[in-house]
Amino acid sequence: MKENISIWFEAVSGSLTALFEEVAGFLPSLFAALVILLVGYFVSRLLRFAVSSILKKVGVDKLAQATGIDQQLSKFGKNVGVSSTLAVLVFWITFLVFIVTAADSLGLSQLGETMDQFLRFIPKIIAATLILLFGLAAANLIKNAVYNAAKAAEFDFARPLSKAAYGLVAILTLSLTINQLDIDTVLLDTIIAIALATLGVGTAISLGLGSREASQNIIYSLYVSDTVKVGDSVTTKDGIQGNVVEITAVVTILRTPDESLKVIDNKNFLDGLTIH
Repeated sequence: MKENISIWFEAVSGSLTALFEEVAGFLPSLFAALVILLVGYFVSRLLRFAVSSILKKVGVDKLAQATGIDQQLSKFGKNVGVSSTLAVLVFWITFLVFIVTAADSLGLSQLGETMDQFLRFIPKIIAATLILLFGLAAANLIKNAVYNAAKAAEFDFARPLSKAAYGLVAILTLSLTINQLDIDTVLLDTIIAIALATLGVGTAISLGLGSREASQNIIYSLYVSDTVKVGDSVTTKDGIQGNVVEITAVVTILRTPDESLKVIDNKNFLDGLTIH
């Protein structure tokens, strides 16, 4: 009985001794990892503060507001400014480097390798994010430019046209963003090509068949706008005399001397027109 107790005691004692030795051997590595994380945290915070201050001083936030990038950022959540967003990104990239170092010091090589691969992928994420933000900002600028130009030309379809321009640039931006992440975009590119081809065919059919009359009037509205202006006094080939009140995409409206309004199709308006 005593021999059994002695054997059991020696086994337990040996296990506890081995455990304590492993813990004692692990403590220096754990302490080193904690020190690395602590130093990394303060270094990361310092870099975040420095990057945020420098970017604000050079006017990055004002540039982002002027180009509409901050407006695009606000769609993903709380609007904190481009400088603050980039500063937070710098913080986490720096801190992740220290986390990888701490994991290596603990002998967690698998975790370190995984995080190292993620760190290598971060530049692509940053590039893709910048492409997305600048692309959407450019799409917004193009939308406004198209809308203003179409509105200045007094096109009735200024808003749909501007939205179509925005959608086209946004889709191309999305394709470039996904491609930057090394994701196969063959399917997306095919869908875009099919959509554009469908739009082109639909427009051609519309111009040639279904809405031929309206399409002709829309085309002639360009010539009418170049020939006469609102306020001009004119006489049509049918003897209708009046002042041009409005030139729409389809018709031109005249105000006659008796204050009545005459609506004339654009394609017939210039035929035999006399401008006083």
